[in-house]
Amino acid sequence: MRIILTILLLTNLLYPQSFGQNKVQYESFDWEYIVSPNTNIYYYGDNKDLAIFTSKVAERSIEQIGKHLRWRSNKPIKIIVYTSHNDFQQTNVVNVYMSEGVGGVTELYKNRIVIPFEGSYEQFEHVIHHELVHAAINELVYGGNAQGLISGRIRVQVPLWANEGLAEFLSVDWDTNSDMVLRDLAIEDRLPSIPELNYSILAYKGGQSVWQYITQKYGREKVGEIFQQMKRAQNDERGFESALGVDYEKLTEDWHDFVKREYWPDLVNRENFDDFSTKITDRTETRNFYNVSPSFSPDGNTIAYFSDQDGYMDLILYEVDSEKQKKRLIRGNTTPDFEELKWLQPGISWSPDGESISFASKSGEQDSIIIVDIKSGKYKKIPIDLDGVFTTSWHPTENKIAFMGHKDDSSDIYVIDLTTKEVTNITNDIFSESSPSWSSNGEIIYFTSDRGQNTSTNSMYDVDFSQTDIFQYSYQTNTVSQITNTEYNENYPVASSDGNLFYTADYNGITNIFKHNLSNNEAFPITNVVTGVQQIDLDSSDNLVFSGFKKRGWDLYIMNNPNSSSEKEIKPTKFYANKNRSTDFEDLRTFTSKKVTLSPEDYSKYIFARNYQYRNDKKDNNEEVEVDSLRFQDDYLARKYQTDFSVDYIATTATIDNLFGTRGVANLSWSDVMGDHRINVGTNLVLDLNNSDLVVQYAYLKNRTNYYTTLFQQANTFSLGYNMNYDFIGQLRDYGIGFYGQHPFSKFMRLDFGATLRNVDYEIKQFDIFTFQTSTNYKENLKAVVPITSFVFDNSTNGYTGPVDGFKQYLTFQFSPDIGSNSIPFQTLKFDMRKYYKINRNYSLAARLMLGKSVGDRPQKFFLGGNSQMMIFSDTQTEGRDDSGFYAQRVLDYDNTSILEDVYFSEYVFPLRGARYRERVGENVAVANFEFRFPFVNYVDVSFPARIRFGNIFGHLFLDVGAAWDSSDEFDNSELVRNKYGLTDPEASPILTTFGIGTKIFTPFALIRIDTAWDKYPSGGYSKPQYIISFGYDW
Repeated sequence: MRIILTILLLTNLLYPQSFGQNKVQYESFDWEYIVSPNTNIYYYGDNKDLAIFTSKVAERSIEQIGKHLRWRSNKPIKIIVYTSHNDFQQTNVVNVYMSEGVGGVTELYKNRIVIPFEGSYEQFEHVIHHELVHAAINELVYGGNAQGLISGRIRVQVPLWANEGLAEFLSVDWDTNSDMVLRDLAIEDRLPSIPELNYSILAYKGGQSVWQYITQKYGREKVGEIFQQMKRAQNDERGFESALGVDYEKLTEDWHDFVKREYWPDLVNRENFDDFSTKITDRTETRNFYNVSPSFSPDGNTIAYFSDQDGYMDLILYEVDSEKQKKRLIRGNTTPDFEELKWLQPGISWSPDGESISFASKSGEQDSIIIVDIKSGKYKKIPIDLDGVFTTSWHPTENKIAFMGHKDDSSDIYVIDLTTKEVTNITNDIFSESSPSWSSNGEIIYFTSDRGQNTSTNSMYDVDFSQTDIFQYSYQTNTVSQITNTEYNENYPVASSDGNLFYTADYNGITNIFKHNLSNNEAFPITNVVTGVQQIDLDSSDNLVFSGFKKRGWDLYIMNNPNSSSEKEIKPTKFYANKNRSTDFEDLRTFTSKKVTLSPEDYSKYIFARNYQYRNDKKDNNEEVEVDSLRFQDDYLARKYQTDFSVDYIATTATIDNLFGTRGVANLSWSDVMGDHRINVGTNLVLDLNNSDLVVQYAYLKNRTNYYTTLFQQANTFSLGYNMNYDFIGQLRDYGIGFYGQHPFSKFMRLDFGATLRNVDYEIKQFDIFTFQTSTNYKENLKAVVPITSFVFDNSTNGYTGPVDGFKQYLTFQFSPDIGSNSIPFQTLKFDMRKYYKINRNYSLAARLMLGKSVGDRPQKFFLGGNSQMMIFSDTQTEGRDDSGFYAQRVLDYDNTSILEDVYFSEYVFPLRGARYRERVGENVAVANFEFRFPFVNYVDVSFPARIRFGNIFGHLFLDVGAAWDSSDEFDNSELVRNKYGLTDPEASPILTTFGIGTKIFTPFALIRIDTAWDKYPSGGYSKPQYIISFGYDW
């Protein structure tokens, strides 16, 4: 498929309109880095301390990972640290947008790790360790880059559940959250099989549980052996079978038994939510995952909360009296002011008069506090000059809001005066604070912190930040004091009017609700749930609302009069009772490293290069050996980042396209560490340069406006037929240079602009089959300078196979001025709009309208028909006659007098399934498409004749209507149409209508589409079923 990508690259230089949301470079980062024995840590600004923390955590994690995987890094792992999620979203290391919920990423081209610090050191340590597991697996299985996978030399792909599950298991081993998810899973009637974990969110926690079972039964030493056998067999299941002696079917059976034995005893004498509360949301009906951050209005009759029931994180109002959802107040993720609603650290709060609601949102370049009127829906945005803003809490009587703010390497509690807009940091320390809430009189702010009994520290690495307590800030004394001091984690404090404080705590292994008497400091649990709770709030009558986990997601519940609740006995979970058991095991690596102690020894003949240290004094395999001392001095000297290109990948592939057939191409790609500078080369060398394909592109992505420069040549030779004396050969050559830019106004809107200077040649040569002489009997040349500009808007969201909700459009104007006798003057305007309606999580409707018009001395032609994806099979008919080939009118034909315009300056307009390419041609085009998209089969496991597993098969019903025409007379005079296309239907029309049904199947290579279409004839009647197989995603 890579030659197709090259062809599309050339086409896009001339016609660069394309959809897609934007990665906006709001900042230009000045990078530095420090080195350690196994890592290079990149950072910017005054964040060297955060880089040192990262380095220390990484070195400790690498040792633990290496022991499990029997692995040692061959070269330093590059870890790129951003100091906020907003900055992280600007990274060019990977092309995809890092949405909220993506805590870090490890890419395979250079095995780089990219992570943001988001205010919590516990979370940051977890993400560092988690991503290092991916880096280790990449190096162990794939060699530390994508080259083996691209070339086909490495065929094994580590399953998602095994990759993500092991990353979770080695980074946290097991914790309360993991235990909650698996305890909830154990209640289900049917547990998923291990391969099925790949197709759900359980790939993380379910996979983690599988590794927990494997290490408990077979020992941690088996982890490394599994991956070694997996690599040796080039098959994931055979790797497990070789190491453990069981296939996936038997492993699934054993794991299910383990889950039941582990958790069913824990279910005894615990409460379901329905036993003590009333459920007010129902995920089984809305089929979503999250209903979180509930907040009572001052009168207690309305609850505001975040929900993803429509696929976005929206702000919803629920009416308590009517027990119904009132309305959606804010729709998230679709506009620049509501790019993300901070649902991972949410906090919705009401104004004292109950007329407005506050919450934090990512609003373009920086986070803002949003104040929205609940009646009108109108809002105002208050930008906050911090790296991150989360969890708002409105003062009970005054116009002030407390919130969690994140700046550089710490998070604090801030207060903003809404009248003066003055922002005050009231904790101002390096520790991680969160979840602020006011006392009923507004004199105290309660919050959560990992500071313990520390008052200050020079390094968070030396602090036990794994556990949180409740603290309070007093406005009267301007001091912070500790309320709880336990070994478990408390969170989400909220005060009642009678002097009690409620919060959540994972006491004895399950997160429950606690009541804390502030006068005598007595605290006890008032719930004893099976799974867990989070994010609580109280109304004026001291009714309590919370978010509870059940059936793989979060719902909201109301608990009446919690002040009168008695203490509940919470027995320790099996995990909690055994959490301090030893996890030590034998290190089976052939050698371990130790830090070098510098001494006055003679190093004149010592080899410091990592790959050649074995040439130094030999030691027994099990003895410790010294490694590069220059990386062990712990001076953490800051080094300036230098742009240094290295190879991303080199690939040679054979491909096919529908116009010119098969060919081979070599692709080479280079970039710097940050991905700001990229060079791509694609080439297919044949005899000489004139007959070869070559594309060289440089991309500069460091600033807000992206710039691309491309030099290109594309040559094609094809047969035009033969007679008794000659073979006729056509040769096309297209070469030139293109300049292209993209300027994003926001994540959803941008301006594309550019120009292409191109020269295209066409020759017909005849080869004498008797004399073997070649001569040229026809030549043609066109030159063009084509400026172009496009306005693009796209706020759509994607499902498995393409867009499922939202809207996108482009408006493009391009022209080619008259620059001489060989020029092709035209002006073209195109408009394309697409609307997607999400019915629920899996069902959606899609509608599209595309219009185009070209004018000038030699206007462009629009070719209507076919499928927008590359077709590999087509069985269609026209007027009841079976078609031959993909094209209604051949392009590469001896008698085609406009071959240069047809190949290089015409527009293919898709889809019109059931019609061939060029079924209608004209200077004007209009197309409307409609689809109903639905799930077909979730998961398939076929064991005969070969074991094949795949999932997420989707279907669609479609209706395509389109027309292409030169003159409007074609709509009234069918004879013009018959003569133009060689048709016989007396009512032939430029309008085509097709409809049908199709399915989409994921394969290891591509998404395959199988469509069955029927034509509707102008005179009435329908064609026979027509079958099309193609590649590609939904439009």
